[in-house]
Amino acid sequence: MSRRTEFSTWYLSPSPTVTRAAIAGAAGALPYVAMKIYWSWGGAAGKPAGMNIADEFARNGAPQFLVWLERHGIDFTAVGTILGIALLGALTRPWGQVVPRWVPGLRGRRVPRWLLLAPGWASALALMPYGGLGLMVIVTGGLTTVNTAGMSPVVFVIGFLNFFSIGLSLGVCSLSYQRRTKPLPAY
Repeated sequence: MSRRTEFSTWYLSPSPTVTRAAIAGAAGALPYVAMKIYWSWGGAAGKPAGMNIADEFARNGAPQFLVWLERHGIDFTAVGTILGIALLGALTRPWGQVVPRWVPGLRGRRVPRWLLLAPGWASALALMPYGGLGLMVIVTGGLTTVNTAGMSPVVFVIGFLNFFSIGLSLGVCSLSYQRRTKPLPAY
């Protein structure tokens, strides 16, 4: 359906089902973001006693920048998930098709399709299978105390639900965006 917005003469909105998929993906990601922020600010629930994620990163050879972020209360996976939520918004809202009027120098210009489709499809194709396989391991009883590194099983449920829900939502919203922004054939 086409409708006028304040900054463009056209905008093709997604179906209500696609909008609900975006909302569901964002809602499924919020517990993960909350858990990771809680941990990066010193929380211990769900982790083994005395585990410090920044020290684990350093011990496992993570880049110093990621260790620094973790030591300063910023978890890069939570930031990535928040960016995924923002991408869901861009794929379903007018500002994902036309740059809003408050952006100097770019207002009113069309957003290049690839700018949203590339990360949307890449994230969907990586996160949905990863989350889905993780959930299958949990459902089939493959998650045991031997392979959880002392973490609570709830941590894995929250993590894999996050990856699956945001991956599935990004796939649905990317497909919708790709179809809605398809260039019209020249006659």
